[in-house]
Amino acid sequence: MAVNAQMNAVIEYISSLGKLGFFSLRMFRTLFTTAPQPRLILDNLYRIGVETLPVLIAVCVFVGTNLALLGFHIFKSFGGQSFLGAYVGLSCVRELAPILTGAMLAAKPGTDTAATIATMRVKEQIDALEVMAVDPFRFLIVPRLIAFVIASPLLVLFGAFSSVAAGYMVAVYQLNMNPGVFLTDLRHYVLLSDIFNGMLKGMLFAVVGCILSTYFGYHSQPGPKGVSRAINLSVVTVASFIVIFNFFLTAAIYD
Repeated sequence: MAVNAQMNAVIEYISSLGKLGFFSLRMFRTLFTTAPQPRLILDNLYRIGVETLPVLIAVCVFVGTNLALLGFHIFKSFGGQSFLGAYVGLSCVRELAPILTGAMLAAKPGTDTAATIATMRVKEQIDALEVMAVDPFRFLIVPRLIAFVIASPLLVLFGAFSSVAAGYMVAVYQLNMNPGVFLTDLRHYVLLSDIFNGMLKGMLFAVVGCILSTYFGYHSQPGPKGVSRAINLSVVTVASFIVIFNFFLTAAIYD
């Protein structure tokens, strides 16, 4: 019995991967073969970008302050306080801003996307669209994908700027560090390529988050439990994937 249960679990897992692959192929095929309505893209841009921005900035500000405090006391032990600007800048631009952006997108618009599409699936609204010859991918999924792709690099920029600015404020006004030293170190070590790579990371995280959240919503099981399960799977899977995928991206870009 235990062996059969394990085999069934393996078969179900492989089947889910196959469904996800076909779902992704259909999504990108629709993206490159049909033009979604601009109004749908703008509506999703507002929900994904504008409504996520305040939460992201609040989180990034406190992350930047913590980085400055931690880094200062670490570097102080061997007289390297002058490297605080590079430490805060590189940490935020390369890693923390993209990861936090992906996490916030998964937590806010990602769960909203999964919940909305799952509810439509439960209420058979997606089936109604197909009966009326309306492609649900063109109407529901592709506009969200485009909005995620457009909003995510901009959110990374705002997140990186707010975290570095917060770290600067703590370093200068709380830790009495020379502002010129902090800014010179920041300009010397943080390159444009670091900014672009961070934006690219955030965009890739957003694409993956959009695919997974729409997939779990689209294939939601019936009833309220199905909607709840789709939301939980979306958040947990996207968050786990971002952390794992970030390691390989960092190794590929900076190794």
